Amino acid sequence: MRLLLAALAGLTFASPACAGTINIALEGVKKKGGSIVVCLWEKDAGFPDCEKGKPLKRIVLPSDATSARFDGLSDGSYAVSAFHDVNDNGELDTNFIGLPSEAVGLSNNPRLMGPPRFKPARFDVAGETKIILKFR
Repeated sequence: MRLLLAALAGLTFASPACAGTINIALEGVKKKGGSIVVCLWEKDAGFPDCEKGKPLKRIVLPSDATSARFDGLSDGSYAVSAFHDVNDNGELDTNFIGLPSEAVGLSNNPRLMGPPRFKPARFDVAGETKIILKFR
Protein backbone atom coordinates (compact mmCIF):
# COMPACT_ATOMS: atom_id res chain seq x y z
CA MET A 1 0.00 0.00 0.00
CA ARG A 2 2.82 2.40 0.89
CA LEU A 3 4.51 1.65 -2.42
CA LEU A 4 1.30 2.43 -4.31
CA LEU A 5 0.84 5.72 -2.42
CA ALA A 6 4.45 6.69 -3.08
CA ALA A 7 4.04 5.96 -6.80
CA LEU A 8 0.84 8.01 -6.98
CA ALA A 9 2.47 10.91 -5.12
CA GLY A 10 5.33 10.82 -7.63
CA LEU A 11 2.86 11.10 -10.49
CA THR A 12 1.04 13.97 -8.84
CA PHE A 13 4.13 16.07 -8.25
CA ALA A 14 6.05 15.20 -11.39
CA SER A 15 7.01 18.18 -13.52
CA PRO A 16 4.93 18.67 -16.67
CA ALA A 17 6.24 17.04 -19.80
CA CYS A 18 7.75 19.22 -22.47
CA ALA A 19 5.24 18.68 -25.25
CA GLY A 20 5.46 21.93 -27.19
CA THR A 21 6.37 21.84 -30.87
CA ILE A 22 7.10 24.61 -33.35
CA ASN A 23 6.63 23.74 -37.02
CA ILE A 24 8.23 26.35 -39.27
CA ALA A 25 7.47 26.80 -42.96
CA LEU A 26 10.52 28.29 -44.70
CA GLU A 27 9.65 30.56 -47.63
CA GLY A 28 11.64 32.72 -50.01
CA VAL A 29 15.02 31.00 -50.19
CA LYS A 30 16.07 32.02 -53.71
CA LYS A 31 19.63 30.74 -54.10
CA LYS A 32 20.81 27.16 -54.29
CA GLY A 33 23.64 25.75 -52.26
CA GLY A 34 24.88 26.30 -48.77
CA SER A 35 22.66 25.67 -45.79
CA ILE A 36 19.91 27.26 -43.73
CA VAL A 37 20.66 27.99 -40.08
CA VAL A 38 17.58 28.25 -37.85
CA CYS A 39 17.84 29.35 -34.21
CA LEU A 40 15.26 29.26 -31.43
CA TRP A 41 15.37 31.92 -28.74
CA GLU A 42 13.59 32.20 -25.39
CA LYS A 43 15.35 35.40 -24.31
CA ASP A 44 16.42 38.54 -26.11
CA ALA A 45 20.07 38.27 -25.02
CA GLY A 46 22.07 37.77 -28.21
CA PHE A 47 19.03 37.71 -30.51
CA PRO A 48 19.16 37.24 -33.52
CA ASP A 49 22.89 36.43 -33.84
CA CYS A 50 23.03 32.62 -34.15
CA GLU A 51 26.84 32.61 -34.15
CA LYS A 52 27.66 34.92 -31.26
CA GLY A 53 24.42 34.79 -29.27
CA LYS A 54 23.23 31.84 -27.23
CA PRO A 55 20.08 30.45 -28.80
CA LEU A 56 18.13 27.78 -26.94
CA LYS A 57 18.41 25.50 -29.99
CA ARG A 58 20.12 25.70 -33.38
CA ILE A 59 19.61 23.49 -36.42
CA VAL A 60 21.35 23.47 -39.79
CA LEU A 61 19.37 22.33 -42.84
CA PRO A 62 20.12 21.94 -46.55
CA SER A 63 19.26 25.00 -48.63
CA ASP A 64 16.36 23.23 -50.32
CA ALA A 65 14.58 22.57 -47.00
CA THR A 66 11.02 23.89 -46.85
CA SER A 67 10.41 23.34 -43.16
CA ALA A 68 12.05 23.12 -39.76
CA ARG A 69 10.82 21.78 -36.43
CA PHE A 70 11.66 22.24 -32.77
CA ASP A 71 10.26 19.63 -30.36
CA GLY A 72 10.20 19.13 -26.60
CA LEU A 73 9.51 22.74 -25.65
CA SER A 74 7.86 24.06 -22.54
CA ASP A 75 4.90 26.36 -23.03
CA GLY A 76 6.10 29.96 -23.18
CA SER A 77 7.33 32.73 -25.44
CA TYR A 78 9.95 32.17 -28.13
CA ALA A 79 11.37 33.79 -31.26
CA VAL A 80 13.03 32.29 -34.32
CA SER A 81 15.83 33.75 -36.43
CA ALA A 82 17.32 32.17 -39.53
CA PHE A 83 19.75 32.89 -42.33
CA HIS A 84 20.76 31.25 -45.60
CA ASP A 85 24.47 30.53 -45.25
CA VAL A 86 25.14 30.47 -48.99
CA ASN A 87 28.90 29.92 -48.69
CA ASP A 88 28.67 27.53 -45.70
CA ASN A 89 31.12 29.51 -43.59
CA GLY A 90 28.88 29.23 -40.50
CA GLU A 91 28.34 32.99 -40.29
CA LEU A 92 25.87 35.55 -41.55
CA ASP A 93 27.87 37.58 -44.05
CA THR A 94 27.37 41.35 -44.15
CA ASN A 95 28.32 44.15 -46.51
CA PHE A 96 30.66 47.04 -45.71
CA ILE A 97 27.98 48.91 -43.70
CA GLY A 98 26.91 45.85 -41.72
CA LEU A 99 23.72 44.90 -43.56
CA PRO A 100 23.23 41.18 -44.27
CA SER A 101 24.42 40.04 -47.68
CA GLU A 102 22.74 36.65 -47.17
CA ALA A 103 18.98 36.13 -46.86
CA VAL A 104 17.56 36.34 -43.33
CA GLY A 105 14.22 35.58 -41.73
CA LEU A 106 12.51 36.22 -38.38
CA SER A 107 9.38 34.82 -36.80
CA ASN A 108 6.33 37.08 -37.28
CA ASN A 109 8.17 38.55 -40.30
CA PRO A 110 8.39 42.00 -38.68
CA ARG A 111 9.11 45.08 -40.74
CA LEU A 112 12.65 46.10 -39.93
CA MET A 113 13.63 49.66 -39.20
CA GLY A 114 17.11 49.05 -37.84
CA PRO A 115 18.52 45.96 -36.16
CA PRO A 116 16.05 43.10 -35.47
CA ARG A 117 14.53 43.03 -31.98
CA PHE A 118 13.27 40.08 -29.96
CA LYS A 119 9.88 41.50 -28.97
CA PRO A 120 8.40 41.91 -32.50
CA ALA A 121 9.54 38.38 -33.38
CA ARG A 122 8.21 36.80 -30.16
CA PHE A 123 5.26 34.40 -30.20
CA ASP A 124 3.65 32.05 -27.68
CA VAL A 125 3.87 28.27 -27.74
CA ALA A 126 1.24 26.09 -26.12
CA GLY A 127 1.22 22.61 -27.58
CA GLU A 128 1.78 22.66 -31.33
CA THR A 129 2.47 26.00 -33.02
CA LYS A 130 2.90 26.72 -36.71
CA ILE A 131 4.73 29.75 -38.08
CA ILE A 132 5.81 30.98 -41.50
CA LEU A 133 9.28 32.44 -41.81
CA LYS A 134 9.93 34.48 -44.97
CA PHE A 135 13.48 35.05 -46.09
CA ARG A 136 14.41 38.44 -47.47
